[in-house]
Amino acid sequence: MIIKRTITAPARQVETALSYGRTGMELKPAIGQDRDFMRNISNSLAFRLLYLLLLVSAVVFISLTTFIIRAAKLHIAGEAIRTNQLLLRSMRQSMLLNRQRDVGHTIDALGKGPGVYGIRIYDKDGKIVFSAKRREIGQKVDTKVKECIVCHSGRKPLENIPEADRTRTFISKEGYRILGAFEPIHNEPACSAPECHPPLSKQKILGMLDSQFNLEGVDSNIFSSLHLLILYSLGAILLIELFAGLFIIRNVHIRLGKLAEGPREVKMGNLDFRIPVEGNDEIADLARSFNSMVISLKRAEAENRELSQRVVHIAKMASIGKLAASVAHEINNPLSGVLAYARLISRQLSEGPMTEEESKVALKHFDTCIGEIKRCGNIVRNLLRFSRNSESVVEKVDINNIIDKSLLITNHHFQIHNIRTLTELEAGDSAFFGDPNQIEQVLVALFMNALEAMPQGGVLTVTTKDAPDGKALQVGVKDSGRGIPAEIRSKIFEPFFTTKEGGHSAGLGLSIVYGIMLKHCGQIEVESEPGRGASFVLTFPRQLTPDEVNGSSDEGIISEM
Repeated sequence: MIIKRTITAPARQVETALSYGRTGMELKPAIGQDRDFMRNISNSLAFRLLYLLLLVSAVVFISLTTFIIRAAKLHIAGEAIRTNQLLLRSMRQSMLLNRQRDVGHTIDALGKGPGVYGIRIYDKDGKIVFSAKRREIGQKVDTKVKECIVCHSGRKPLENIPEADRTRTFISKEGYRILGAFEPIHNEPACSAPECHPPLSKQKILGMLDSQFNLEGVDSNIFSSLHLLILYSLGAILLIELFAGLFIIRNVHIRLGKLAEGPREVKMGNLDFRIPVEGNDEIADLARSFNSMVISLKRAEAENRELSQRVVHIAKMASIGKLAASVAHEINNPLSGVLAYARLISRQLSEGPMTEEESKVALKHFDTCIGEIKRCGNIVRNLLRFSRNSESVVEKVDINNIIDKSLLITNHHFQIHNIRTLTELEAGDSAFFGDPNQIEQVLVALFMNALEAMPQGGVLTVTTKDAPDGKALQVGVKDSGRGIPAEIRSKIFEPFFTTKEGGHSAGLGLSIVYGIMLKHCGQIEVESEPGRGASFVLTFPRQLTPDEVNGSSDEGIISEM
Protein backbone atom coordinates (compact mmCIF):
# COMPACT_ATOMS: atom_id res chain seq x y z
CA MET A 1 0.00 0.00 0.00
CA ILE A 2 1.16 3.51 -0.82
CA ILE A 3 0.25 6.58 1.17
CA LYS A 4 0.59 9.59 -1.07
CA ARG A 5 0.55 13.18 0.14
CA THR A 6 0.66 15.73 -2.61
CA ILE A 7 1.46 19.36 -1.93
CA THR A 8 -0.22 21.51 -4.53
CA ALA A 9 1.35 24.62 -6.03
CA PRO A 10 0.56 27.91 -4.27
CA ALA A 11 -2.41 29.95 -5.35
CA ARG A 12 -0.34 32.57 -7.14
CA GLN A 13 1.19 29.89 -9.37
CA VAL A 14 -2.26 28.68 -10.29
CA GLU A 15 -3.43 32.21 -11.03
CA THR A 16 -0.32 32.85 -13.13
CA ALA A 17 -0.91 29.68 -15.09
CA LEU A 18 -4.54 30.60 -15.66
CA SER A 19 -3.55 34.09 -16.75
CA TYR A 20 -1.06 32.63 -19.19
CA GLY A 21 -3.75 30.34 -20.49
CA ARG A 22 -6.05 33.29 -21.09
CA THR A 23 -3.49 35.52 -22.83
CA GLY A 24 -1.05 33.12 -24.37
CA MET A 25 -3.35 30.81 -26.30
CA GLU A 26 -3.62 32.79 -29.53
CA LEU A 27 -5.39 29.95 -31.31
CA LYS A 28 -8.60 30.35 -29.32
CA PRO A 29 -11.31 31.64 -31.71
CA ALA A 30 -12.66 35.14 -31.18
CA ILE A 31 -16.17 33.73 -31.38
CA GLY A 32 -15.52 31.62 -28.29
CA GLN A 33 -14.24 34.66 -26.41
CA ASP A 34 -17.34 36.63 -27.37
CA ARG A 35 -19.50 33.72 -26.25
CA ASP A 36 -17.73 33.62 -22.87
CA PHE A 37 -18.11 37.40 -22.53
CA MET A 38 -21.84 37.23 -23.27
CA ARG A 39 -22.22 34.31 -20.86
CA ASN A 40 -20.53 36.33 -18.10
CA ILE A 41 -22.83 39.28 -18.77
CA SER A 42 -25.96 37.13 -18.78
CA ASN A 43 -24.92 35.53 -15.50
CA SER A 44 -24.30 38.86 -13.74
CA LEU A 45 -26.72 40.04 -11.07
CA ALA A 46 -27.08 43.50 -12.66
CA PHE A 47 -28.15 41.99 -16.00
CA ARG A 48 -30.72 39.77 -14.27
CA LEU A 49 -32.14 42.71 -12.34
CA LEU A 50 -32.40 44.82 -15.51
CA TYR A 51 -33.94 41.92 -17.41
CA LEU A 52 -36.51 41.36 -14.65
CA LEU A 53 -37.33 45.09 -14.56
CA LEU A 54 -37.69 45.13 -18.36
CA LEU A 55 -39.99 42.11 -18.25
CA VAL A 56 -42.16 43.58 -15.48
CA SER A 57 -42.33 46.97 -17.24
CA ALA A 58 -43.30 45.34 -20.54
CA VAL A 59 -46.04 43.27 -18.87
CA VAL A 60 -47.39 46.34 -17.04
CA PHE A 61 -47.45 48.55 -20.15
CA ILE A 62 -48.91 45.81 -22.38
CA SER A 63 -51.63 45.14 -19.81
CA LEU A 64 -52.29 48.87 -19.46
CA THR A 65 -52.49 49.30 -23.25
CA THR A 66 -54.84 46.34 -23.59
CA PHE A 67 -57.03 47.69 -20.80
CA ILE A 68 -57.19 51.16 -22.35
CA ILE A 69 -58.14 49.79 -25.80
CA ARG A 70 -60.77 47.50 -24.33
CA ALA A 71 -62.18 50.33 -22.23
CA ALA A 72 -62.33 52.53 -25.34
CA LYS A 73 -64.24 49.85 -27.27
CA LEU A 74 -66.68 49.39 -24.40
CA HIS A 75 -67.15 53.15 -24.22
CA ILE A 76 -67.93 53.32 -27.96
CA ALA A 77 -70.43 50.45 -27.64
CA GLY A 78 -72.07 52.19 -24.70
CA GLU A 79 -72.24 55.47 -26.64
CA ALA A 80 -73.88 53.65 -29.57
CA ILE A 81 -76.54 52.21 -27.23
CA ARG A 82 -77.19 55.63 -25.66
CA THR A 83 -77.36 57.26 -29.11
CA ASN A 84 -79.88 54.63 -30.19
CA GLN A 85 -81.96 55.27 -27.07
CA LEU A 86 -81.78 59.03 -27.71
CA LEU A 87 -82.93 58.48 -31.32
CA LEU A 88 -85.84 56.38 -30.13
CA ARG A 89 -86.91 59.06 -27.64
CA SER A 90 -86.71 61.73 -30.35
CA MET A 91 -89.26 59.77 -32.43
CA ARG A 92 -91.46 58.68 -29.51
CA GLN A 93 -94.00 61.50 -29.85
CA SER A 94 -94.39 60.93 -33.58
CA MET A 95 -94.93 57.23 -32.95
CA LEU A 96 -97.53 57.90 -30.25
CA LEU A 97 -99.44 60.13 -32.68
CA ASN A 98 -98.92 57.57 -35.48
CA ARG A 99 -97.17 60.17 -37.65
CA GLN A 100 -95.30 57.71 -39.83
CA ARG A 101 -94.21 60.40 -42.27
CA ASP A 102 -92.47 62.33 -39.48
CA VAL A 103 -90.74 59.14 -38.33
CA GLY A 104 -89.59 58.47 -41.87
CA HIS A 105 -88.28 62.02 -42.30
CA THR A 106 -86.41 61.80 -38.99
CA ILE A 107 -84.78 58.52 -39.98
CA ASP A 108 -83.88 59.92 -43.42
CA ALA A 109 -82.33 63.05 -41.88
CA LEU A 110 -80.36 61.16 -39.22
CA GLY A 111 -79.31 58.43 -41.65
CA LYS A 112 -77.45 61.00 -43.73
CA GLY A 113 -75.39 62.18 -40.73
CA PRO A 114 -71.61 61.61 -40.51
CA GLY A 115 -70.62 58.22 -39.24
CA VAL A 116 -74.12 56.74 -39.69
CA TYR A 117 -74.20 53.66 -41.91
CA GLY A 118 -77.93 53.00 -41.64
CA ILE A 119 -81.09 53.20 -39.46
CA ARG A 120 -83.93 50.70 -39.57
CA ILE A 121 -87.11 49.92 -37.69
CA TYR A 122 -88.42 46.34 -37.75
CA ASP A 123 -91.87 45.20 -36.76
CA LYS A 124 -92.49 42.11 -34.63
CA ASP A 125 -92.29 39.84 -37.66
CA GLY A 126 -88.86 41.12 -38.86
CA LYS A 127 -90.23 43.30 -41.63
CA ILE A 128 -88.41 46.56 -42.28
CA VAL A 129 -90.97 49.32 -41.74
CA PHE A 130 -88.64 52.37 -41.85
CA SER A 131 -85.09 52.66 -43.22
CA ALA A 132 -82.64 55.39 -44.20
CA LYS A 133 -82.22 53.32 -47.39
CA ARG A 134 -85.69 53.38 -48.98
CA ARG A 135 -85.04 50.30 -51.12
CA GLU A 136 -84.94 48.19 -47.91
CA ILE A 137 -88.48 49.21 -46.81
CA GLY A 138 -90.84 46.27 -46.99
CA GLN A 139 -88.08 43.65 -46.95
CA LYS A 140 -88.27 40.94 -44.36
CA VAL A 141 -85.27 39.74 -42.36
CA ASP A 142 -84.77 36.12 -41.34
CA THR A 143 -85.06 35.99 -37.52
CA LYS A 144 -82.62 33.03 -37.39
CA VAL A 145 -79.61 35.04 -38.58
CA LYS A 146 -76.85 35.98 -36.16
CA GLU A 147 -78.15 39.53 -35.67
CA CYS A 148 -81.65 38.35 -34.64
CA ILE A 149 -80.92 35.09 -32.82
CA VAL A 150 -80.31 37.01 -29.60
CA CYS A 151 -84.01 37.89 -29.35
CA HIS A 152 -85.55 35.03 -31.32
CA SER A 153 -83.62 32.09 -29.86
CA GLY A 154 -86.82 30.77 -28.18
CA ARG A 155 -90.44 30.33 -29.20
CA LYS A 156 -91.24 33.87 -28.13
CA PRO A 157 -89.01 36.89 -28.63
CA LEU A 158 -87.26 38.20 -25.54
CA GLU A 159 -88.93 41.13 -23.86
CA ASN A 160 -85.87 42.37 -21.96
CA ILE A 161 -82.49 42.20 -23.75
CA PRO A 162 -79.25 42.63 -21.68
CA GLU A 163 -77.32 45.74 -22.58
CA ALA A 164 -74.17 43.68 -23.35
CA ASP A 165 -76.11 41.84 -26.10
CA ARG A 166 -77.52 44.99 -27.74
CA THR A 167 -74.47 45.63 -29.95
CA ARG A 168 -72.82 43.69 -32.71
CA THR A 169 -69.86 44.29 -35.05
CA PHE A 170 -69.56 43.15 -38.65
CA ILE A 171 -67.60 43.99 -41.79
CA SER A 172 -69.28 46.07 -44.50
CA LYS A 173 -69.03 45.40 -48.21
CA GLU A 174 -66.51 48.23 -48.42
CA GLY A 175 -64.21 46.39 -45.96
CA TYR A 176 -64.52 48.50 -42.82
CA ARG A 177 -66.17 47.64 -39.55
CA ILE A 178 -69.75 48.50 -38.69
CA LEU A 179 -71.10 48.78 -35.14
CA GLY A 180 -74.77 47.92 -34.87
CA ALA A 181 -76.94 48.82 -31.87
CA PHE A 182 -80.58 47.85 -31.51
CA GLU A 183 -83.19 48.98 -29.05
CA PRO A 184 -86.56 47.25 -28.53
CA ILE A 185 -89.65 49.45 -29.06
CA HIS A 186 -91.95 48.71 -26.14
CA ASN A 187 -95.73 48.94 -26.28
CA GLU A 188 -97.10 51.71 -24.06
CA PRO A 189 -100.62 52.34 -22.76
CA ALA A 190 -100.58 55.74 -24.42
CA CYS A 191 -100.21 54.21 -27.87
CA SER A 192 -102.53 51.25 -27.48
CA ALA A 193 -105.06 52.11 -30.16
CA PRO A 194 -107.17 49.56 -32.05
CA GLU A 195 -106.31 51.06 -35.41
CA CYS A 196 -102.51 50.95 -34.67
CA HIS A 197 -101.53 47.69 -32.91
CA PRO A 198 -102.77 45.23 -30.27
CA PRO A 199 -103.03 46.32 -26.61
CA LEU A 200 -100.18 46.02 -24.10
CA SER A 201 -101.62 42.89 -22.53
CA LYS A 202 -101.29 40.99 -25.80
CA GLN A 203 -98.05 42.43 -27.21
CA LYS A 204 -95.27 44.05 -25.19
CA ILE A 205 -92.67 44.48 -27.97
CA LEU A 206 -93.83 46.34 -31.07
CA GLY A 207 -90.58 46.25 -33.01
CA MET A 208 -86.86 47.02 -32.99
CA LEU A 209 -84.79 50.12 -33.76
CA ASP A 210 -81.51 49.10 -35.43
CA SER A 211 -78.85 51.82 -35.81
CA GLN A 212 -75.55 51.09 -37.58
CA PHE A 213 -72.47 53.29 -37.24
CA ASN A 214 -69.38 53.43 -39.43
CA LEU A 215 -66.22 52.60 -37.38
CA GLU A 216 -63.72 53.44 -40.10
CA GLY A 217 -62.78 56.79 -38.54
CA VAL A 218 -62.96 55.41 -35.01
CA ASP A 219 -60.70 52.47 -35.90
CA SER A 220 -58.26 54.84 -37.56
CA ASN A 221 -58.17 57.00 -34.43
CA ILE A 222 -57.76 53.94 -32.20
CA PHE A 223 -54.96 52.64 -34.43
CA SER A 224 -53.16 56.00 -34.28
CA SER A 225 -53.67 56.20 -30.54
CA LEU A 226 -52.36 52.62 -30.20
CA HIS A 227 -49.20 53.54 -32.10
CA LEU A 228 -48.68 56.60 -29.93
CA LEU A 229 -49.35 54.57 -26.79
CA ILE A 230 -46.82 51.92 -27.87
CA LEU A 231 -44.22 54.59 -28.63
CA TYR A 232 -44.85 56.31 -25.30
CA SER A 233 -44.68 52.93 -23.52
CA LEU A 234 -41.39 52.05 -25.22
CA GLY A 235 -40.00 55.45 -24.36
CA ALA A 236 -41.11 55.10 -20.76
CA ILE A 237 -39.61 51.57 -20.56
CA LEU A 238 -36.32 52.75 -22.02
CA LEU A 239 -36.25 55.73 -19.66
CA ILE A 240 -36.99 53.52 -16.67
CA GLU A 241 -34.36 50.98 -17.80
CA LEU A 242 -31.81 53.78 -18.29
CA PHE A 243 -32.21 55.27 -14.82
CA ALA A 244 -32.61 51.86 -13.21
CA GLY A 245 -29.52 50.59 -15.10
CA LEU A 246 -27.44 53.54 -13.94
CA PHE A 247 -28.62 53.01 -10.39
CA ILE A 248 -27.97 49.25 -10.46
CA ILE A 249 -24.57 49.60 -12.13
CA ARG A 250 -23.45 52.29 -9.70
CA ASN A 251 -24.91 50.91 -6.48
CA VAL A 252 -24.90 47.16 -7.16
CA HIS A 253 -22.74 46.00 -10.08
CA ILE A 254 -19.63 48.10 -9.41
CA ARG A 255 -19.76 47.56 -5.66
CA LEU A 256 -20.32 43.82 -6.04
CA GLY A 257 -17.35 43.74 -8.45
CA LYS A 258 -15.17 45.35 -5.79
CA LEU A 259 -16.59 42.94 -3.24
CA ALA A 260 -15.76 39.95 -5.47
CA GLU A 261 -12.24 41.26 -6.01
CA GLY A 262 -11.48 40.84 -2.32
CA PRO A 263 -11.60 37.00 -2.19
CA ARG A 264 -9.55 36.83 -5.40
CA GLU A 265 -6.84 39.02 -3.89
CA VAL A 266 -6.84 36.99 -0.67
CA LYS A 267 -6.63 33.79 -2.72
CA MET A 268 -3.50 35.19 -4.38
CA GLY A 269 -2.01 35.87 -0.96
CA ASN A 270 -2.60 39.64 -0.80
CA LEU A 271 -3.75 40.15 2.78
CA ASP A 272 -3.20 43.92 2.57
CA PHE A 273 -6.14 44.37 0.19
CA ARG A 274 -9.15 46.25 1.54
CA ILE A 275 -12.57 46.72 -0.04
CA PRO A 276 -13.71 50.38 -0.16
CA VAL A 277 -16.71 50.92 2.13
CA GLU A 278 -19.42 53.08 0.53
CA GLY A 279 -22.68 53.94 2.27
CA ASN A 280 -24.43 52.13 5.11
CA ASP A 281 -26.40 49.45 3.29
CA GLU A 282 -26.01 45.66 3.29
CA ILE A 283 -23.15 45.71 0.76
CA ALA A 284 -21.24 48.20 2.92
CA ASP A 285 -21.79 45.98 5.98
CA LEU A 286 -20.47 43.00 4.01
CA ALA A 287 -17.40 45.00 2.94
CA ARG A 288 -16.71 45.97 6.56
CA SER A 289 -17.06 42.36 7.65
CA PHE A 290 -14.69 41.21 4.89
CA ASN A 291 -12.08 43.83 5.80
CA SER A 292 -12.32 42.81 9.43
CA MET A 293 -11.95 39.16 8.46
CA VAL A 294 -8.85 39.89 6.35
CA ILE A 295 -7.26 41.83 9.22
CA SER A 296 -7.90 38.89 11.55
CA LEU A 297 -6.62 36.47 8.91
CA LYS A 298 -3.42 38.47 8.45
CA ARG A 299 -2.89 38.55 12.21
CA ALA A 300 -3.55 34.81 12.43
CA GLU A 301 -1.18 34.12 9.53
CA ALA A 302 1.58 36.09 11.23
CA GLU A 303 1.00 34.19 14.45
CA ASN A 304 0.86 30.90 12.56
CA ARG A 305 4.10 31.66 10.72
CA GLU A 306 5.82 32.53 13.98
CA LEU A 307 4.43 29.39 15.60
CA SER A 308 5.53 27.30 12.61
CA GLN A 309 9.05 28.64 12.92
CA ARG A 310 9.02 27.77 16.60
CA VAL A 311 7.73 24.29 15.90
CA VAL A 312 10.39 23.76 13.25
CA HIS A 313 13.06 24.93 15.69
CA ILE A 314 11.63 22.68 18.41
CA ALA A 315 11.72 19.73 16.04
CA LYS A 316 15.29 20.57 15.18
CA MET A 317 16.17 20.76 18.85
CA ALA A 318 14.48 17.40 19.36
CA SER A 319 16.67 15.94 16.61
CA ILE A 320 19.69 17.56 18.21
CA GLY A 321 18.73 15.96 21.49
CA LYS A 322 18.70 12.57 19.82
CA LEU A 323 22.04 13.32 18.23
CA ALA A 324 23.58 14.60 21.44
CA ALA A 325 23.43 11.24 23.24
CA SER A 326 25.18 9.48 20.37
CA VAL A 327 27.62 12.38 19.93
CA ALA A 328 28.59 12.14 23.58
CA HIS A 329 29.23 8.44 23.18
CA GLU A 330 31.02 9.00 19.87
CA ILE A 331 33.27 11.72 21.30
CA ASN A 332 33.98 9.72 24.44
CA ASN A 333 35.78 6.93 22.52
CA PRO A 334 38.36 9.13 20.73
CA LEU A 335 38.89 11.23 23.87
CA SER A 336 39.58 8.06 25.84
CA GLY A 337 42.15 7.09 23.21
CA VAL A 338 43.69 10.56 23.28
CA LEU A 339 43.88 10.38 27.09
CA ALA A 340 45.54 6.95 26.99
CA TYR A 341 48.15 8.06 24.41
CA ALA A 342 48.82 11.27 26.34
CA ARG A 343 49.49 9.34 29.55
CA LEU A 344 51.76 6.91 27.68
CA ILE A 345 53.80 9.73 26.14
CA SER A 346 53.94 11.52 29.47
CA ARG A 347 55.31 8.41 31.21
CA GLN A 348 57.93 7.92 28.47
CA LEU A 349 59.07 11.52 28.77
CA SER A 350 59.31 11.24 32.57
CA GLU A 351 61.65 8.24 32.25
CA GLY A 352 64.30 10.24 30.48
CA PRO A 353 65.48 10.83 26.95
CA MET A 354 63.83 8.61 24.33
CA THR A 355 65.60 6.63 21.75
CA GLU A 356 65.06 7.29 18.06
CA GLU A 357 62.72 4.32 17.83
CA GLU A 358 60.72 5.49 20.86
CA SER A 359 60.50 8.98 19.33
CA LYS A 360 59.01 7.56 16.14
CA VAL A 361 56.43 5.64 18.19
CA ALA A 362 55.60 8.79 20.18
CA LEU A 363 55.13 10.78 16.96
CA LYS A 364 52.71 8.13 15.70
CA HIS A 365 50.83 8.47 19.00
CA PHE A 366 50.72 12.26 18.50
CA ASP A 367 49.34 11.83 14.93
CA THR A 368 46.68 9.46 16.24
CA CYS A 369 45.68 11.99 18.92
CA ILE A 370 45.50 14.81 16.35
CA GLY A 371 43.27 12.68 14.08
CA GLU A 372 40.93 11.78 16.92
CA ILE A 373 40.72 15.42 18.05
CA LYS A 374 39.89 16.51 14.47
CA ARG A 375 37.25 13.81 14.35
CA CYS A 376 35.66 15.19 17.53
CA GLY A 377 35.83 18.70 16.11
CA ASN A 378 34.07 17.66 12.90
CA ILE A 379 31.29 15.96 14.86
CA VAL A 380 30.71 19.03 17.03
CA ARG A 381 30.98 21.41 14.03
CA ASN A 382 28.38 19.49 12.04
CA LEU A 383 26.06 19.41 15.04
CA LEU A 384 26.41 23.19 15.54
CA ARG A 385 25.81 23.88 11.86
CA PHE A 386 22.66 21.76 11.88
CA SER A 387 21.32 23.45 15.03
CA ARG A 388 21.84 26.97 13.67
CA ASN A 389 18.43 28.73 13.22
CA SER A 390 19.03 30.51 9.90
CA GLU A 391 16.59 32.43 7.71
CA SER A 392 15.02 30.79 4.66
CA VAL A 393 17.23 31.45 1.66
CA VAL A 394 16.25 30.10 -1.75
CA GLU A 395 19.28 29.40 -3.88
CA LYS A 396 20.53 26.90 -6.38
CA VAL A 397 21.57 23.80 -4.44
CA ASP A 398 23.14 20.46 -5.28
CA ILE A 399 21.19 17.58 -3.76
CA ASN A 400 24.29 15.36 -3.77
CA ASN A 401 26.16 17.77 -1.47
CA ILE A 402 23.16 18.02 0.87
CA ILE A 403 22.90 14.22 1.02
CA ASP A 404 26.64 13.98 1.87
CA LYS A 405 26.29 16.58 4.66
CA SER A 406 23.20 14.87 6.08
CA LEU A 407 24.94 11.48 6.08
CA LEU A 408 28.00 13.03 7.69
CA ILE A 409 25.82 14.24 10.58
CA THR A 410 24.13 10.88 11.13
CA ASN A 411 26.81 8.44 9.94
CA HIS A 412 28.21 7.72 13.41
CA HIS A 413 24.67 6.77 14.57
CA PHE A 414 24.42 4.27 11.75
CA GLN A 415 27.79 2.80 12.66
CA ILE A 416 26.79 2.38 16.30
CA HIS A 417 23.53 0.61 15.34
CA ASN A 418 25.15 -1.51 12.65
CA ILE A 419 23.32 0.17 9.76
CA ARG A 420 24.90 0.15 6.34
CA THR A 421 24.23 3.09 3.99
CA LEU A 422 24.00 2.87 0.21
CA THR A 423 23.74 5.82 -2.20
CA GLU A 424 22.47 5.56 -5.77
CA LEU A 425 22.75 9.10 -7.14
CA GLU A 426 21.47 8.65 -10.69
CA ALA A 427 19.95 12.09 -11.37
CA GLY A 428 21.31 13.61 -14.56
CA ASP A 429 20.96 17.10 -13.10
CA SER A 430 21.32 17.22 -9.33
CA ALA A 431 20.72 20.99 -9.08
CA PHE A 432 17.45 22.75 -8.22
CA PHE A 433 16.25 25.81 -6.30
CA GLY A 434 15.42 25.52 -2.61
CA ASP A 435 16.45 26.24 0.96
CA PRO A 436 19.53 24.07 1.67
CA ASN A 437 19.11 24.19 5.45
CA GLN A 438 15.47 23.09 5.35
CA ILE A 439 16.20 20.33 2.82
CA GLU A 440 19.02 19.08 5.01
CA GLN A 441 16.61 19.08 7.97
CA VAL A 442 14.18 16.96 5.92
CA LEU A 443 16.86 14.37 5.12
CA VAL A 444 18.19 14.25 8.70
CA ALA A 445 14.65 13.73 10.02
CA LEU A 446 14.05 10.88 7.56
CA PHE A 447 17.45 9.34 8.38
CA MET A 448 16.69 9.44 12.12
CA ASN A 449 13.23 8.00 11.46
CA ALA A 450 14.87 5.13 9.53
CA LEU A 451 17.37 4.67 12.35
CA GLU A 452 14.55 4.16 14.85
CA ALA A 453 12.85 1.71 12.47
CA MET A 454 15.97 -0.54 12.38
CA PRO A 455 17.00 -1.13 16.04
CA GLN A 456 18.71 -4.41 15.07
CA GLY A 457 20.58 -2.90 12.13
CA GLY A 458 19.83 -2.94 8.45
CA VAL A 459 20.36 -1.07 5.19
CA LEU A 460 19.52 2.57 4.40
CA THR A 461 19.37 3.39 0.69
CA VAL A 462 19.40 6.96 -0.61
CA THR A 463 18.59 7.51 -4.30
CA THR A 464 18.17 10.42 -6.69
CA LYS A 465 16.69 10.51 -10.17
CA ASP A 466 15.05 12.92 -12.60
CA ALA A 467 11.25 13.11 -12.71
CA PRO A 468 9.65 11.75 -15.91
CA ASP A 469 8.84 15.28 -17.16
CA GLY A 470 12.32 16.57 -16.32
CA LYS A 471 10.88 19.53 -14.39
CA ALA A 472 11.49 18.02 -10.93
CA LEU A 473 14.04 16.02 -8.96
CA GLN A 474 13.13 12.91 -6.95
CA VAL A 475 14.98 11.84 -3.79
CA GLY A 476 14.31 8.41 -2.26
CA VAL A 477 15.01 7.31 1.33
CA LYS A 478 14.40 3.59 1.88
CA ASP A 479 15.03 1.48 4.98
CA SER A 480 14.81 -2.25 5.68
CA GLY A 481 13.07 -1.83 9.04
CA ARG A 482 9.82 -3.10 10.42
CA GLY A 483 7.60 -0.92 8.21
CA ILE A 484 4.58 1.22 9.07
CA PRO A 485 1.50 -0.54 10.52
CA ALA A 486 -1.65 -0.19 8.39
CA GLU A 487 -3.67 1.43 11.18
CA ILE A 488 -1.34 4.45 11.51
CA ARG A 489 -0.38 5.04 7.87
CA SER A 490 -2.82 7.90 7.43
CA LYS A 491 -1.60 9.62 10.64
CA ILE A 492 2.17 9.68 10.25
CA PHE A 493 2.23 13.30 9.01
CA GLU A 494 -0.02 14.64 11.77
CA PRO A 495 1.69 16.93 14.31
CA PHE A 496 2.46 15.38 17.71
CA PHE A 497 1.63 11.87 16.51
CA THR A 498 4.12 9.34 17.84
CA THR A 499 4.25 5.61 18.53
CA LYS A 500 6.94 5.93 21.18
CA GLU A 501 5.97 5.64 24.81
CA GLY A 502 7.34 7.48 27.79
CA GLY A 503 7.69 10.87 26.07
CA HIS A 504 10.79 9.90 24.08
CA SER A 505 9.49 11.72 21.00
CA ALA A 506 7.51 14.92 20.42
CA GLY A 507 5.91 13.54 17.28
CA LEU A 508 7.03 16.45 15.11
CA GLY A 509 9.57 14.84 12.78
CA LEU A 510 7.42 13.79 9.81
CA SER A 511 5.00 16.71 10.26
CA ILE A 512 7.94 19.10 9.89
CA VAL A 513 9.05 17.17 6.82
CA TYR A 514 5.58 17.66 5.35
CA GLY A 515 5.61 21.37 6.23
CA ILE A 516 8.98 21.94 4.55
CA MET A 517 7.86 20.04 1.44
CA LEU A 518 4.73 22.17 1.42
CA LYS A 519 6.83 25.33 1.40
CA HIS A 520 8.88 23.97 -1.48
CA CYS A 521 5.69 23.21 -3.49
CA GLY A 522 6.83 19.61 -3.58
CA GLN A 523 5.36 16.17 -3.19
CA ILE A 524 5.97 13.36 -0.73
CA GLU A 525 5.01 9.71 -1.26
CA VAL A 526 5.27 6.90 1.27
CA GLU A 527 5.22 3.23 0.42
CA SER A 528 5.36 0.69 3.21
CA GLU A 529 4.50 -2.90 4.00
CA PRO A 530 4.83 -4.47 7.47
CA GLY A 531 8.16 -6.28 7.80
CA ARG A 532 9.54 -4.88 4.51
CA GLY A 533 10.58 -1.40 5.57
CA ALA A 534 9.39 1.98 4.37
CA SER A 535 10.25 4.10 1.33
CA PHE A 536 9.87 7.89 1.20
CA VAL A 537 10.05 9.63 -2.21
CA LEU A 538 10.52 13.41 -2.19
CA THR A 539 9.82 15.37 -5.38
CA PHE A 540 11.27 18.90 -5.60
CA PRO A 541 10.37 21.28 -8.47
CA ARG A 542 13.52 22.64 -10.08
CA GLN A 543 12.24 26.24 -10.24
CA LEU A 544 11.19 28.04 -7.06
CA THR A 545 11.12 31.64 -5.78
CA PRO A 546 11.61 33.00 -2.23
CA ASP A 547 8.00 34.23 -2.16
CA GLU A 548 6.76 30.72 -2.83
CA VAL A 549 8.84 29.28 0.00
CA ASN A 550 7.76 31.98 2.47
CA GLY A 551 4.17 32.36 1.30
CA SER A 552 2.95 28.90 0.36
CA SER A 553 -0.11 27.96 2.39
CA ASP A 554 -2.13 25.49 0.32
CA GLU A 555 -3.41 22.32 1.86
CA GLY A 556 -1.95 18.94 0.98
CA ILE A 557 -3.92 15.95 -0.28
CA ILE A 558 -3.67 12.50 1.31
CA SER A 559 -4.62 9.48 -0.77
CA GLU A 560 -3.99 5.76 -0.51
CA MET A 561 -3.02 3.64 -3.48
